[in-house]
Amino acid sequence: MTDVASKLLTTATLERFSSKTRDKLLEASLVLFNERGFGAVTTASIAEKSGVLEGSLWYHFRTKKDILVAHIELLEQVFEGANLNADATDAETIVAGIFAAYDVIWDFRYILRDDFGTVLDANEPALQTSRVINDFLDTWTEDRIRHAGKHGLLNMTPSEMEDLSEIILVIGRYWLDFSGKKYPDTDSLKLRHKGLKHIFTVLSPYLLPSAAYLIQSRLSNES
Repeated sequence: MTDVASKLLTTATLERFSSKTRDKLLEASLVLFNERGFGAVTTASIAEKSGVLEGSLWYHFRTKKDILVAHIELLEQVFEGANLNADATDAETIVAGIFAAYDVIWDFRYILRDDFGTVLDANEPALQTSRVINDFLDTWTEDRIRHAGKHGLLNMTPSEMEDLSEIILVIGRYWLDFSGKKYPDTDSLKLRHKGLKHIFTVLSPYLLPSAAYLIQSRLSNES
């Protein structure tokens, strides 16, 4: 599974998975939920992709919503690791943090994209948790743009910051679904890179020269 996932998930997320059965199930289900959507994936398909018996899945996760909760916990861990230097004030560290955070959003995009209200009961804790994490990432994205502006990377008004944060979130959540249909034969990580370029294309009119240089250098090194 890891050989396939290496083309669909970034390194920081893959490093969280071991060869243990529970981790195999989390890794396979993350890929499937991203590709097909939470509601469309069965526990049988997760077990098959993981290379384990469905009974083994039920031993670790009683339902799919338990997998969702586990993914949210994992997202929080990976996101925390990507933001260890969130308060840094130098341009290079700020830019590196933006790239790392985008990777997390990409790897766990189904949590930010899917409407769990259509498949989970209104009083289901997993539904509430998914909404909390979405609200947090919305606020975080705006805060990161403000932080970049405060420390000399961007020059824009508060209203422009709010509008751009919404555009960035849309790209992070939905780009693969669109690009996968438009470029069906293109590697997933290449599509991720293209989505990242789109984000900085949106930001480019507001980037100060030093920030633009750092971002372009990182994009070139990743391509």
